[in-house]
Amino acid sequence: MCRRLGWSFWLALGWITLVLAAAATADLLPLPRYDETLTGPPQAGPGPDHPFGTDGLGRDVLSRVVYGARVSLLVGVGAVLLGVLVGAPLGVLAGYRRRATDAIIMGVNDIALAFPALVFALAVVAFAGANLLNVLIVLGVLGVPAWVRLVRGATMVFSEREFVAAARVLGARDRTVLWREVVPNVSLPVLSYAFIGMAVAIVAEGSLAFLGLSVQAPTPTWGGLINEGRPLMENAPHVVLIPSFVMFLTVLAFNLIGDRLRAMTDVRQSNLEPVRRRTADRLPARPHDVEEGVLLQVADLRTHFTTARGVVRAVDGVSFTLERGRTLAIVGESGSGKSMLIRSVLGLTPQAGTLRGGHVYLDGQDLTELDDGQMRHILGTRLAAVFQDPMTALNPVRTIGAQVMEPLMVHLGMKRRAARARAAELLASVGIPEPARTLRRYPHQLSGGMRQRVTIAMALSCGPDILFADEPTTALDVTVQDQVLRLIQRQREERHMAVVLVSHDLSVVAEWADEVIVMYAGKVVERGPAATLFERTRMPYTEALLRAVPKLTDPAHHPLRLLPGRPPDLAHPPSGCAFHPRCPYARERCAAEEPPLFQAETPDHLYACWYPVGTGAGVVETSPEMTGASGAAEALKAAEEAEEAAELTELAGLARSPKSPESRESRESRELAEHETTDVIEGADSRGR
Repeated sequence: MCRRLGWSFWLALGWITLVLAAAATADLLPLPRYDETLTGPPQAGPGPDHPFGTDGLGRDVLSRVVYGARVSLLVGVGAVLLGVLVGAPLGVLAGYRRRATDAIIMGVNDIALAFPALVFALAVVAFAGANLLNVLIVLGVLGVPAWVRLVRGATMVFSEREFVAAARVLGARDRTVLWREVVPNVSLPVLSYAFIGMAVAIVAEGSLAFLGLSVQAPTPTWGGLINEGRPLMENAPHVVLIPSFVMFLTVLAFNLIGDRLRAMTDVRQSNLEPVRRRTADRLPARPHDVEEGVLLQVADLRTHFTTARGVVRAVDGVSFTLERGRTLAIVGESGSGKSMLIRSVLGLTPQAGTLRGGHVYLDGQDLTELDDGQMRHILGTRLAAVFQDPMTALNPVRTIGAQVMEPLMVHLGMKRRAARARAAELLASVGIPEPARTLRRYPHQLSGGMRQRVTIAMALSCGPDILFADEPTTALDVTVQDQVLRLIQRQREERHMAVVLVSHDLSVVAEWADEVIVMYAGKVVERGPAATLFERTRMPYTEALLRAVPKLTDPAHHPLRLLPGRPPDLAHPPSGCAFHPRCPYARERCAAEEPPLFQAETPDHLYACWYPVGTGAGVVETSPEMTGASGAAEALKAAEEAEEAAELTELAGLARSPKSPESRESRESRELAEHETTDVIEGADSRGR
């Protein structure tokens, strides 16, 4: 926690604590009264008896600064509290109710913002007098419109989140939804802005005091001290500079605390930006050979994160190769390291607290040795990525055209008109009807399938050699999933590029992948050609994943075949094989020794298991007594295993089927049908809006 806040935060907090303590205990400190004259020679500079010197009447400047902090801090805190108490409820009401309530509140708020603040302050002072209460009320009322706008904006964002909709579906009243769901989330940005508001209020009070509109003499304020010291600037500049410096440090401290709290509560911050970042610490390299003739080679890639719980080995010693024109699928449970592997290859991992090792070769060039400027020329042009949620991958406030044109203009140096024409061609190539009209739209105006097609067009805009697709069909329905996967397959064939596909759907992997990597606990536990891996599975974890695939032929209410247990804690993984606590074939050796990757019967098929299935080594030994007592259960289990074996054979046959491109006639007829369906859906959608 302390490291996240930073040393500047703690210095600022220490200064504010010192000022608050001095102001609260001013009467107990060994200081003369703030209005006591001739405590020393007039206009004397700082010295042992008077650390801040004296003013023109011989009053101690330190004492006047300490007592003046009472007024300045009280005004700063009080004005913010008044603004929050009045403005926050109005902002929450306007942001949650919308419509007429929002229009009325924001109309009055705009009128209040248009009224001159100085005129309002002069009017209050003229009719009510210049005292502490009136100054506090003036600054608090002037801050209400800003609080209304801030809280309204935050409320509008959170009121549209899924957890608020879920509370409404459960029948919760609006009052309950506001207090339990909206207000706790809105309070975080309000708290961070409150410190900035205190700094603004202190400066405003000092300005009013400088103009004579704040607390009157002899009560000191920081602004009043600066105003009183103006005639003494030539002979005693410390009378003006010292209170000015104290006010400056206090305002700066409030701003630093507010900015740091805002940064900690900002969920939009991301660590995926590859520029202006600190170099990650390197793990020691292991010897390896650089293969020739392969497009991509990953050698012993490791990505570890240093946390308070220990070192998390998100990617631990992964190696593979990929040739042009082929599709490599990466499968595994959530948390097995699939997405982190892709981000490690692309160099998009967080840098703070990260340990990296291994090498990534693209056509023999080691990408791990390139700096940020050199990687910018690789990302987007030779390596591109499509992520699983297109709505978060697209900027909601920019048009589709602006986002598709940007890589063309940045990487290829195209002019705006040429980039727009090329963007329309790209949208047409991924099956988007009326691309010229789509360029003028925003992401929220498109369906999920169309948004995913846009992200694919952006990824393919600069002709990459490798497309990384990180679960690109997770948020799409079945028919749209098939269209997107066919699109990626067609683009791979037309452009002769390679594809790395991350997916949970093993049927999709069997149909579209040429090679498969199975990951568990950040490691590769099985790797090989898709047909071979599905037909002759050797790793028990892979077998469990295949058995967990639901079948349409199962009877109603048939229980799913679940994988027992849960993935291991990567900060404290189990000894030996990481899968042994969940493995039905585990023995003592599995808990004691970690298995390496063994070569299977067929070329390029590797597995990490001491007792692989399908070879006789993985059969669980049972005693004769148990065999006789559970004959019926074993017969039932044998029947289930025979049924599962038939399903695996079917998947293997699907993986062995040639992935040849469709004929031109069948492709055109299918795309025409897809476009007609899309036109009907978008036409109905536009009429509904």
